[in-house]
Amino acid sequence: MVKNDDFLETVVSSIRYAFSNMGSLLIGGIVLTLSLLIIGLPFFLGYMTRCIREIIRGNGVLPDWDGIGDIFVNGIRMTIIFLIYAAIYGLLAMVPAIPVLAFQYLGIGYLAWISTAIMILTLVILSSVFGVVFFASWVIFANTGSIKVAVAPHEIVALISKNPLGYLIAIIASASMVVLGGLSMALFVTIPWAVFIICSAISYIFAKYYQNTMNRTEYNGPQTGL
Repeated sequence: MVKNDDFLETVVSSIRYAFSNMGSLLIGGIVLTLSLLIIGLPFFLGYMTRCIREIIRGNGVLPDWDGIGDIFVNGIRMTIIFLIYAAIYGLLAMVPAIPVLAFQYLGIGYLAWISTAIMILTLVILSSVFGVVFFASWVIFANTGSIKVAVAPHEIVALISKNPLGYLIAIIASASMVVLGGLSMALFVTIPWAVFIICSAISYIFAKYYQNTMNRTEYNGPQTGL
């Protein structure tokens, strides 16, 4: 059985990691600001991927922003993974929307309201499930560099099922970081750096989950591939 870090230890360690390299943190906020213009998004995703990869390999400090070409390429590949998830989510989200549109077209108001409530509930559930699964894919990609392996359902299920309690702790700790980070966004100017800190901390949390799971179970991780 996997011995997981406790919740408080996970949160504190992730915060410590997010502030472990102030130079990288400063640059990260600037890159995140550029991400609003799409320009910086591949660099941001690529850097977070590097963070996860290096944590898995034992580096507990935010890496420097060097090797920009490698960061950019990994960011583009992570963008592709994100778009795959977005496309699947969009297709599934269309299913509960069909009755809503049909009942509105037919003028059956009460059924349209009921269908709308069901659609909203379905979208909330879908968003939660996709959020949980997406982070597993991201960690797998960071470790393997393979888009194909990262989106393979059996690899995702294998990773989560080997240590479900640890994954639950990771999810709750990540949600806590979002709440704590939100408190630091009172000043508009701090938002990019607050978001970067949150993302860095969450990267640490899921990378440590992956590291703990590989080190303390028979799970050896997915195989690398294209």
